[in-house]
Amino acid sequence: MSSKLLTKKNYIDNIFTFLNVDLKNNEFLNLINLNGPKTIYAPTETTPFLVSIVRKFIKNKVVVVLENNEIARKVFQDCQSFLGKKSTIIFIPEIETHPMSGLEKNSISFTERNDALSKIIELKENPALIITTALSLAQKIPEKNYFFSYGLLNLKVGQIFKTTEFVDELIKYGYKRTHTVENMGEFSVRGSLIDIFPIGKELPYRIDFYEENIEGIRIFEPSDQRTVGRQNGLKIRAIDYEFIDNNLNGNILDLMGKNTSLILRNPKSIAATIKKYNERFFLNKESAFAYNWEELKIIIDIFQNIFYFENLKIDNKLPDKFYEVQKLDPPKIIISPTDPIKSSISNIEKLSKKFILSVSSTTNERLINEINSKENIIFNNDNINFSFCIKIFDTKLLFLGDKELFGYNYRKRKVVNKTQNLLKSKVFEINSYVVHEDHGVAKFRGITKLLNHYDKEYLELEFAEKDKLFVPAEQISKIDIYKGGESNEPKLHRLHGKEWERQKNKVKKSTEILASELLFTHSNRVKSKGFPFKKNNDWQITLEKSFPYRETEDQETSIKEIYTDMEKNTPMDRLLCGDVGFGKTELAIRASFKAVQSGKQVAILVPTTILAEQHFETFKSRLNQFPVNIGCLSRLRDKKEIIKTKKSLKLGNLDICIGTHKMLQDNLEFKDLGLFIIDEEHKFGVKQKEILKKFRINVDILSLSATPIPRTMNLALSGIKDLSSLEVPPFDRRAVKTYVIEEDEKLFREIILREKDRNGQVFIVFNRVKKIEKIENYFKNLVPEVNCKFAHGRMEPKKLSDVIKNFSNKEIDVLISTTIIESGLDMPDANTVLIMNPQQMGLAQLYQLRGRVGRSETQAFAYLVVPKDTSLNTETEKRLDAMTRYQYLGAGKEIALRDMEIRGVGNILGKEQSGNVNSIGLNLFMKFLKNAVNKKRNFKEIEEVELPVVEIDENIGIPENFIPDIETRLQIYNEISQINDTKKLENLKENYEDRFGELPSPFLNLFSYQEIKILALKIGIKNINLNERNCLIKFNYEIFSLTNLIKPLIKLDSKFINNNIRIYGDLNIQELNYILTKILGLKSNLIPN
Repeated sequence: MSSKLLTKKNYIDNIFTFLNVDLKNNEFLNLINLNGPKTIYAPTETTPFLVSIVRKFIKNKVVVVLENNEIARKVFQDCQSFLGKKSTIIFIPEIETHPMSGLEKNSISFTERNDALSKIIELKENPALIITTALSLAQKIPEKNYFFSYGLLNLKVGQIFKTTEFVDELIKYGYKRTHTVENMGEFSVRGSLIDIFPIGKELPYRIDFYEENIEGIRIFEPSDQRTVGRQNGLKIRAIDYEFIDNNLNGNILDLMGKNTSLILRNPKSIAATIKKYNERFFLNKESAFAYNWEELKIIIDIFQNIFYFENLKIDNKLPDKFYEVQKLDPPKIIISPTDPIKSSISNIEKLSKKFILSVSSTTNERLINEINSKENIIFNNDNINFSFCIKIFDTKLLFLGDKELFGYNYRKRKVVNKTQNLLKSKVFEINSYVVHEDHGVAKFRGITKLLNHYDKEYLELEFAEKDKLFVPAEQISKIDIYKGGESNEPKLHRLHGKEWERQKNKVKKSTEILASELLFTHSNRVKSKGFPFKKNNDWQITLEKSFPYRETEDQETSIKEIYTDMEKNTPMDRLLCGDVGFGKTELAIRASFKAVQSGKQVAILVPTTILAEQHFETFKSRLNQFPVNIGCLSRLRDKKEIIKTKKSLKLGNLDICIGTHKMLQDNLEFKDLGLFIIDEEHKFGVKQKEILKKFRINVDILSLSATPIPRTMNLALSGIKDLSSLEVPPFDRRAVKTYVIEEDEKLFREIILREKDRNGQVFIVFNRVKKIEKIENYFKNLVPEVNCKFAHGRMEPKKLSDVIKNFSNKEIDVLISTTIIESGLDMPDANTVLIMNPQQMGLAQLYQLRGRVGRSETQAFAYLVVPKDTSLNTETEKRLDAMTRYQYLGAGKEIALRDMEIRGVGNILGKEQSGNVNSIGLNLFMKFLKNAVNKKRNFKEIEEVELPVVEIDENIGIPENFIPDIETRLQIYNEISQINDTKKLENLKENYEDRFGELPSPFLNLFSYQEIKILALKIGIKNINLNERNCLIKFNYEIFSLTNLIKPLIKLDSKFINNNIRIYGDLNIQELNYILTKILGLKSNLIPN
């Protein structure tokens, strides 16, 4: 059989066409024909392949039940690969179950499950493949008629429906009210519009009300909130059914037709899983939200068409009807580390002489071009999770993926819908500190209205001595959030005092000195001669493809910047910043490998012993397919091993060496060091930093930091300090759910056993070395089913190393540790952390500890355990409240990372600069630094665009009854105030009209107000003051000579004096806008620059 990259409907079609399977063949018919239950004996790995065959040739719904979530998701992915994009494949997840609250109603899995059920209902009688788990099948749902009556809202254009009643219904249906709809299960009220993202739909909808009538139903794109389509009707199904129907007497199989085929993979394992689940969570039948196995068996037995997939055939217990797929021993495949592509081609050609070979690889395009003999080979461009070797239809079939061919498992990279997190972060919180550029630090007391000032909104700022300043909301651009250290509350300034100006001038001078130092360092580095590393080759590409996750945009950008630096003649000195778990280590591995391929050695300096060991294991694991020698220097290594490592470095036999401060010893020699990677440089002392300076002369330096830097720093230091920042969390990452709990033995036991049930691990943070062994014994007695061990920094090196390795290898279920785990430990299977006595820790430290879990797509949990009956002070309560309130990904920037950003500034620019940041706030400091750098570089002075001061006594703003949410209004004021281009302003106005419907007059005046400021800037106007009696316009230049040309544009009486025009009478905002537009039209010919 000759090979071709077949282009039929899907991969299963391609396989059957390639094999020329006779669909009337007895063996084939024996596999798919059902007349009562049938058992299929086949290896677990073949499940997606066999399921896809069944689905392809049975023209009804097929429901597959698997033992657990992990297997189910892999089978789901592989079935997508076999059946193609056009096939309907739905995954029904189980709802996460929590020891404290039972079913997690506010979890992603709860929404995803109901979304899947909604899609199944919409299918009606159409065929589909439905994949679920044992627990998902057991968890109860309402009876079938609920989904077609009580749990359904039918909307149509022209329908009468009060908006207040509609909102009440959505809340009752389990939809969450937000400022901006971005995710499924959310809704928001925007003037006469209600946005909603219903379950079962691919995009959110915008419902336009006029009084009590539905005027229109639009589909919109969540990323930019713009309309992309319209329709006449919409079905909205409930997410949470408890408020509507408490009788959970239904099962997901009730939604399937009677001709549905069921596939149960390992029924005994499914039964055991459900039994264990029921024992864990239900004391009595009345409290049960899941069926037991006996009840489920009755429901399952209603169906006539049932396949039981079993791994093991027991010869003396064979059922009446069975089919056996013969498992063959997979051939041994040798992967060459020096040329993996060439070795994989050789392996494919050899194996194709013995088997019909299915190659599912992301490198197929290249393989097809370079394989000489394509006989007996079928290519599939999607990688598969499961590879296997079987005999079926009288044919020996061997399925291979990237893991078998190249030694890595390349995960399918799905396209992720990226939203812009519009209006998600708060502008100002009430009672938070803010900085007014002209007046200093104040407290934001909220939004208020003033008598005889129309319906305008003002931001109330409180300065020292209770002085008040009321800033019109349209002038919000003058105010910024104060960002300073966590523990340092700023001093409020007096409203008309001179201290603020003195502080600003002091910081300006400091930033000028700092800019000179930075430029001096930069110019010296540019003059130095470095080593240009080779361009990326096949090995580098192979390493990148072996990364089992999808890179974020930030990772892709950062690695390109690192590669570019390394290929230059000047030595690299780049700082890579990113939150815990955002992928810094992976980029360090790629940079190291690039250096090794150019014949250079790599040194990696880390602050802690545990981190050194963690990096050593990670580097070994990632580079094991390549001829790279890696060593480690730390106190966990014995004297003999350290001597051997040092000798190897000197002789050039060791490519990469990872270590603690031992890396900086005088007697350590490298044969040819090319790259020095420093992890958390700020954690090293002055002496170590002085030693590091000598490496900076001609060796490439890559520094890593977990303290993020402000985005403004990147802009301020552009071109003089090379900074890369990882701000976007990895794909499929879920925010860690955080709870504050009191000590409770029963709860501790449930939390640990729940994680054990998920095949996960637990961290317990206990920060007292003397009592840690006692705590270990306590948990061993409390949960004897799990293996507990403790670890702390004062342990014997060998013992500590063994504990960490055993935990990494999953030989330990629960690690009880001091805060040594704060830096570096990366255990993707550790998804629960209990932090004992959190009242003794700072916010940044709590945030770092919480970051030890949630490093994979599995939902992670953090429990802050306070002692029983302990009175917590106000500051502690604030810290713990902040940890539970800000749980979304990247939330650290709202809480702990505000403090950490300041640390980041100190780490990069010097600790003395932290004081300057604290005195005037981070954003203003960055503005001064940027101006100082531009000035020192003799750039044309780039001053920030300052729009003219415009005072207009008219009704300008966003009516509260139009957009009731204060945060949304503040965000809109802020967004409009940042714009200094009329085209962008017009686009924003159109966007708001699309999102909110018809804008009221004061809202339109807000756009006119901003446009007047933009026009005034272009004309050269200093300020404008408009009231009901007259309008005074002050120009930056003499205007009297232009009287005869400008006066005809003004219909009211006016007077021209020097630089001023005074217009008498009641001039409104639109008329002023018209006059300024006409003046701007004359400017190019009439007004000098």
